[in-house]
Amino acid sequence: MQEIINQTISISIVSYILYNELNYERKRMPFKTKISEPQENITFIDVHCHLPFPRPKNDRLPPDLVQYREYFKLGGLFLITCSIDLETLKLILNFIKDKEKMGFSCGWAPQTVTYTSKNHYQKEWVEWADFIKSNSEKYLAIGEIGLDFHHAKTLEKRELQVEEFKNILEITQDIDKPYVLHVRNAANHEKDNKNPDHEFNKEDGANREILRLLKEFNINPKRVMWHCFSGPEEYGTSLPKKGFLLSVPSSAYGFNRWQNVTKDSPIEHLVTETDSYYQHPYLRGPVNVPSNVRYSIAAIAHTHELHQEVVSKRTILNAINFFNLDIAQG
Repeated sequence: MQEIINQTISISIVSYILYNELNYERKRMPFKTKISEPQENITFIDVHCHLPFPRPKNDRLPPDLVQYREYFKLGGLFLITCSIDLETLKLILNFIKDKEKMGFSCGWAPQTVTYTSKNHYQKEWVEWADFIKSNSEKYLAIGEIGLDFHHAKTLEKRELQVEEFKNILEITQDIDKPYVLHVRNAANHEKDNKNPDHEFNKEDGANREILRLLKEFNINPKRVMWHCFSGPEEYGTSLPKKGFLLSVPSSAYGFNRWQNVTKDSPIEHLVTETDSYYQHPYLRGPVNVPSNVRYSIAAIAHTHELHQEVVSKRTILNAINFFNLDIAQG
């Protein structure tokens, strides 16, 4: 019993120190736009986080279980985490087995395609593919999957991501689950200079290729969510018109880039996420937690000139419908 008490005290101290450190940093950080603080007593769903996840070195994050408990203490209705490879899938399966109101999307992220060593890739891919084909009752969605032309800077690496994305669509298109996309276009300084005129170098090169492949596989846009949607801005209006769902990260609270890409998106096509450990509302680095999804609500309320309660209710409804969650809205 004394050991349990000591652990509880240690966890509380860690959480208290982290809270004060982050608030100190926030006071030092200038804001370009003034957005209201998240309201108390509103409910929320984080549709995309990474809990648990391999911990960064010397991180200041609270323990995973503390993050989970704090999320529901502050108003969380349901928590959706996301795997990106075989290792994180196993971490999640172990973590959520005794957790209520928590599910996951099962992903093979484009970064995994780029960075997994050749010695391990095929074996891990086969094991992941076998899991996703045989265990659809265990997960809520397929993803994150997609294209990331920031992490893949050469045409060869980008084409590998494209081929693997096609492989995933091929083996999952008959599974009755929605898709969660990771789509990151190449920045101006990330063009493949050996292939300067290739369409993947365009500011919307990844977006265009994703849309082409979804059409090729006849994937219904209403079954697709663009997680941590990053633009370009015109896609913030064109994608919802096609039926896609866009996810607004908690970083939209403190960074104009994330606000601008969905400021004209209909609220009926938006959900909220943290993508934690990253995408903190006003800090950079791996310091984010799922309960900060409240800042996504505050950001959307600001850009859409709505009350936070309205944003809370609508984004929760959108998440329930998309992931087919068996929960009351609250």
